[in-house]
Amino acid sequence: METANHSPAHSVEHLPGLPPGLLDGFVRHDLGRGCLFATPSDARNQVFIIESGRLRVYLAGESRELSLSFLEPGDIYTTHTPTYVEAVVPSTLWLMETGAFARKLARDPSVTPVMMRVLGRLLSNAVNLIEDLAFREVPARLARFLIGMSERRGRPIDGGIWLITLDLGTEDIASLLGSTRQTVSSLLNQWERDGILQRQGRRVLCLYSLDALQRLCADH
Repeated sequence: METANHSPAHSVEHLPGLPPGLLDGFVRHDLGRGCLFATPSDARNQVFIIESGRLRVYLAGESRELSLSFLEPGDIYTTHTPTYVEAVVPSTLWLMETGAFARKLARDPSVTPVMMRVLGRLLSNAVNLIEDLAFREVPARLARFLIGMSERRGRPIDGGIWLITLDLGTEDIASLLGSTRQTVSSLLNQWERDGILQRQGRRVLCLYSLDALQRLCADH
């Protein structure tokens, strides 16, 4: 665990979806890339808000990890869960003890929708992951992931082509799908040869055929 660099709270009006003044009483904590911030055995009981960076929430066994979600600026989470929380890039958090936060929430319930949004996304990701692991092979999981990305973040261009900017690397995607980086990379290479998609740089995909991805979901 890294040592926190504490500083007084400041306005969060620049953070999306958060009410002004929410950070009053929080302290700042800076994390380096790869820092394991929370574990299931962590004795701390704190709520934290992400100001910048990205944190991975995951489960871990003896030889395998399963990512449940990636927390981004504006998201709220807690250290007191059966999950691991790791900074995948340098990140800045704001911390408050859970008891103090509960009292703050009772005085100002405007933050409740933000918490429900994050918890809802975590639950949805967990259910999708369980469903995929139980009923779908890796090609279908990846195809479904790309279809979902096109719906949430894709930009349509001429001829039914979709352009997607990915904020996750291949290893991150593999972890979300319960697979390996090598398997996901091999599938993307194969689908590029098949004309289903094209990689434009490390984080941009051009999807030529959503229908082909839908068929991959059905076939597997």
